[in-house]
Amino acid sequence: MLTLGAGARVPAAVMPMLQRLFIAIDLPPPVRWQLATLVAEPQRGVRPVPPAQLHLTLHFLGAVADEARMALQPALAAVQQEPFTITVRGTGVFPPHGRPTVLWAGVAESAALVALHAAIATAIAACGLAVERRPYVPHVTLARLTPGAPRAWTSRLLAATADLAIDAIAVDRFLLYESRRLDGATEHLVAATFPLQPPAAACRAAAGLR
Repeated sequence: MLTLGAGARVPAAVMPMLQRLFIAIDLPPPVRWQLATLVAEPQRGVRPVPPAQLHLTLHFLGAVADEARMALQPALAAVQQEPFTITVRGTGVFPPHGRPTVLWAGVAESAALVALHAAIATAIAACGLAVERRPYVPHVTLARLTPGAPRAWTSRLLAATADLAIDAIAVDRFLLYESRRLDGATEHLVAATFPLQPPAAACRAAAGLR
């Protein structure tokens, strides 16, 4: 066991490397650009998410050590599910009451999406990582709102996009992302991609068969 004196620092070589990770479904470029147009002319206090970073989060992991990440990737690769489709529908804000801080596009109810979220939660827990306990509310964050964001602008946008519907968005994979801060901005980097496949196909792939 390593014992350090008072005020001593752990050498960088023995400190665990931490990475901020989350798991998400990426959206096709046409869908990202269609969503981005909703806030193409933002007001003061409205910070739109860049189109290239629009995604549907499945699980946020936060800071994860390298050792845990190495265990996580094969666990995620073992998740088995048929590809499916989702529908982006309507918009809203968080919190739903009081001054909003997040503007989002919603996702229509999907049993397949719920099943994928649950399967990934099982894989995360099997690696000893914490799983968020909050109810899963699938959404795509469109913009972040500061206290200076005009409430009238937000209300008008919500009313104008209440009937938003983008149907038949194919989901045939999910991704592990690493979130980094670069020059004051957040950058999302794809760390690994996990194709969706039915259990029978996954068993054949594991056995080296076609």
